[in-house]
Amino acid sequence: MDAIDIQILEELKSDSRKSFNIIAEGVGKTEATVRRRVNKLIEDNVIKKFTIDFSVNTKPKTQATVKIEPDFKEIKNILNELKNIDEITNIWRLSGNCGIFIKVEIESIEKFNPLIEEKLSQIKGCKIIETCFITDIIK
Repeated sequence: MDAIDIQILEELKSDSRKSFNIIAEGVGKTEATVRRRVNKLIEDNVIKKFTIDFSVNTKPKTQATVKIEPDFKEIKNILNELKNIDEITNIWRLSGNCGIFIKVEIESIEKFNPLIEEKLSQIKGCKIIETCFITDIIK
């Protein structure tokens, strides 16, 4: 292994999806030379695998429903403000005196009270009537 191999490894370390052409430009060699060297590094078990880093949270989010009794004089404002809250995934305006029903998704149960206290309760004319955590999705 020489300095060129180390440069190739550094290029792959920064982005393992880089094409051999791009790496060749970076190290000043031909695409064929880079391909041959990478294959040799794989064969010599210097490169064990090509991998990725990702930042997807695989933990399922906590879901809850909230029933809101709106002041109907403020209904347009309430609905507009609810639409701007990222944690809210669904908003339903119900008939009669049923008000508004929303579904929220949050990272953890600890984030629920701040959502209610710092966002929902701050909306003028918005009265929280009932909250329920979703424990199981049947269909």
